[in-house]
Amino acid sequence: MSTSKKKHPREVSRDKLKYILHEREKVRNTRKRKLEHLPEGIHEIRDISREEGIRRIEEIFRNVFVQTINSGAPILKVPSRSASNVIYDEETDLLLLGENFLDRKWDDISTVKKFTAQLRVLQIIHELLEQNIHGSKREVFYTDVALFEDQNRGSDPLIEDSAVMLGTYRKNLHITANDRGLVVGRLTYVDNGDFIDCTKQGSSGKNVNPMQDHITDLQSDAEFILVVEKQAAFLRLAEDKFYERYPCIILTGSGQPNVATRIFLRRMNQELQLPVLAVMDSDPFGLDILRVYGLGSKALSYESYELATPNIQWLGVRPSDLDKYNLPANVRLHMSKGDIARAKMMLEERFVKIRPEWVKELKIMIDTKQKAEIQALASRGIKFFTEEYLPTKIETGDWV
Repeated sequence: MSTSKKKHPREVSRDKLKYILHEREKVRNTRKRKLEHLPEGIHEIRDISREEGIRRIEEIFRNVFVQTINSGAPILKVPSRSASNVIYDEETDLLLLGENFLDRKWDDISTVKKFTAQLRVLQIIHELLEQNIHGSKREVFYTDVALFEDQNRGSDPLIEDSAVMLGTYRKNLHITANDRGLVVGRLTYVDNGDFIDCTKQGSSGKNVNPMQDHITDLQSDAEFILVVEKQAAFLRLAEDKFYERYPCIILTGSGQPNVATRIFLRRMNQELQLPVLAVMDSDPFGLDILRVYGLGSKALSYESYELATPNIQWLGVRPSDLDKYNLPANVRLHMSKGDIARAKMMLEERFVKIRPEWVKELKIMIDTKQKAEIQALASRGIKFFTEEYLPTKIETGDWV
C-alpha cells in the first residue's frame, strides 16, 4: 500500500500533477477482474502451493508409469503454446492461452526426445520444490547438457511447457531468469527479510529480484510508475533523481522485459494502485515491448493474468513527438523494409485496432518511414529528456 505523502523539497507543486492524480483516481476505481471472470475456452492457470506442485508432478509420473505398464506407449498431453492457440480477449485486454493440446509420445521418433527431456525438466522442478530452493534457467540446462543440447531451443521451452502442464505460473516452479530489471525511486519493500529503500540505490538502481516470492510489504509515496525501455534512459533518470521532483517509481526491463520485471510492475500497479506511464523507442519494436508489458506476450500467454498491466499508458517517444519536439533529421533513423512490414502487421492486430491513438501513431511511422531511439532526445541537450520532455508530457497529460 502507499504511505502517507511526505513532500520532497524538490518536488513540483500538486497542480503540475493534476493529470497524474486524475489517472491515479481511475486506477483506484478500476474493478480488478478475478480469474473466475476470465472468458471460457482458455487454459486455466492458477497460483499453487509448493506442496501442490510436488503432488501434480508426481501425478504426471504416476500416469506415465501406468500407461507404460498398460500399453508400453505413454503419452504426455501438453497445452499448446503456439500462436494459433493464443486468444485476444477484448474485455480483459489480455492475450490468453486457448485449450488446444499436443501429444508427446514415447513411441514416436519425432517426439520421443522431447518426451524424455520434458520428464527430466519435471524431475528437476520436483527436486527444487522438495528442497524449497530456486534454480536458474541456465542451471537447469547444465543439469543435462547432452539431453537438452541447447538452452534456448531445448530446456527453456520445456520449462514453460512444464508450467502450463502443471496449470500454474512459472514463478511457482522455483526457476528464475536473469535479473535484467532495475528499479529506483519512491519505493520500499522487504526482500527475504531485508529492508530495501529504492531512493538509496545510488545512480544505477536496484536489480529486480527474479525470486518474486521473496518480495513483500511494498510501500510507496509515489503518484505514478514510469517504465522506460532502455537501461541508458533509466540511468539518466536515476542519476538526475527525477523521482525527487516528480514522485514516481522508475522501472526498466533493459529491453524486452523478463518475467520477474513484468510481475513486479503488475504488483506495484495493483498493490499500490499507481498509474503506469511508458517511454519506449519510437519504432515497431518499442511498441511491441509496450504491448508485452500491457497485454502480455504470445509466448507466455498462459501467464498474462499474472504478468500483464493492461492500464499502462504510452507516454512516448511517439512518432508524432519527432516533429513536435523538433528532433533534427540526423537523429531520425530510416525504417527498414522489415520495420515497415512489422508496423503494418501490428495495424492488423485487434488489440491495436481498438486503440485509435496507436493506429494514428503507427500510420505516422509508416508514412514518414522514420524511427528514433529515446536517446535521440539528447540532441536537444543531455538533460532535455528529464528537464523538458518528460515534465511537459506529465504536466499536460500527454499520453495515450
